[in-house]
Amino acid sequence: MNLSELIYNSRNQLKSNWLLSSIICIFYALIISIPSEFNTYGELLSILLAGPLQLGLCIYFLKISKGLNPSFNHIFEGFKPLLNILLAFLLINLVTLFGLFFLILPGIILSLGLSMTYFIIAENPEIPFNKAIEKSWKIMDGRKMQLFKLHLYFIPWYVLGILFFIVGVFVVMPWHNLSLANFYKVISENKFELTN
Repeated sequence: MNLSELIYNSRNQLKSNWLLSSIICIFYALIISIPSEFNTYGELLSILLAGPLQLGLCIYFLKISKGLNPSFNHIFEGFKPLLNILLAFLLINLVTLFGLFFLILPGIILSLGLSMTYFIIAENPEIPFNKAIEKSWKIMDGRKMQLFKLHLYFIPWYVLGILFFIVGVFVVMPWHNLSLANFYKVISENKFELTN
């Protein structure tokens, strides 16, 4: 399987869940952005909500990836391993910011290497955050460029979504997120190698 096939298959897989998935992406965006508009405490609240909700997104899209029926409530499942996910979120962002501070490229590499952490915790909520981060780095070894290309593929779609009064972005987000879930599924199961 190559990236184009994975992205195409993700779009087909999403068809019956696209509306609900778009609603969930809108909900996610609103919840993490609105509190920060109020004051400093609002910004702190946004930071505290971002990690668990990101995990909830991963849980939701992994359900679709595995052919299961997702529900709106899956986005709240990210709050169950609360301390674990908050520590993971904090460490991932600190490491990425550290890399970006020195040069942009190391920050991108670190971000790509740690990007599967949330999916790993989604599948195994009991795993300690540091082990999830280590596992992400390990399974992304030699695959960072593939994931970078996957992200690049969606940039024109997001630009098009912005041109359609921003609403189009929330049509693209579910497709992008499901493609990431399928990317994780392929590399974690090691059933076959993902090609460019």
